[in-house]
Amino acid sequence: MSSATSPVLAGAVGKNCTIGSIHEGVPTGNNITIGGVPTYLAEPPKSLSGKDKHLQPKVMMFFADALGAFSINNELLQDYFATQGYTVLGIDYFFGDPAGLHVTPDLVSFEPGFDLNAWVAKSRKQAETAVPTWVEGVRTRFGPNAKYSAVGYCFGDPYVMELSATDQVVAGAFVHPSGLTEDHFNKLKKPLLLSCAESDSSFPNESRRRAEDILATGHSTYHVQIFSGTTHGFATRGNLTNKKRVLTPCLIVWAKEESARSVVRWFNRFSI
Repeated sequence: MSSATSPVLAGAVGKNCTIGSIHEGVPTGNNITIGGVPTYLAEPPKSLSGKDKHLQPKVMMFFADALGAFSINNELLQDYFATQGYTVLGIDYFFGDPAGLHVTPDLVSFEPGFDLNAWVAKSRKQAETAVPTWVEGVRTRFGPNAKYSAVGYCFGDPYVMELSATDQVVAGAFVHPSGLTEDHFNKLKKPLLLSCAESDSSFPNESRRRAEDILATGHSTYHVQIFSGTTHGFATRGNLTNKKRVLTPCLIVWAKEESARSVVRWFNRFSI
């Protein structure tokens, strides 16, 4: 992990990392186990998997927010990535105890007595142990010739940054992050997409600009996108039923979908 003394750029997981809206849809993936860790698997349609068989397979490692890889919102997001030609693997580093189990069904408030800080400490400890073994299991399963990429949302972003400091992925992407320090950006080796909310208490503007300065100084390959009218969580927990065009030209639905499309296009660029 990054040095504990490195300046914090994206703060710890907080309440704004769990509140939001539940999305509607029917997931199409499966629950498997990799490296002893429960994993959501979303595979490309057969119509896609049969094309370009001479090309190396594209494997996307998905590091979910505090709701977990098996929340309906994140399952649907992983399913979308699969429709774009990726085999998507979502690690359940919460081992069946995501924060979503401790939030009211409408994602508005925590259940009485829930200690978020204690949950985060426990979950970080679990993840730090599980992620390396899981990544090794993924790479063993799909082989050395696959094109691996990693995308993270909030809680999952530190693990994307750590992978992107190695040669285990071709590129990384994070969306409305938490838990990042300057070290994460200083150590970056691989191309990075930063998909950001306009108003984000976890990753405020001054922190994002500092991250950009580090990336520019290090001559990193990166792209920053900022969605007006959005807040932390828009890409996984945004309200998709609000049809009022008060956020013109950036509706939450468009921002969520464009962020996901951008992740695909970014990884496609480096997965040739």
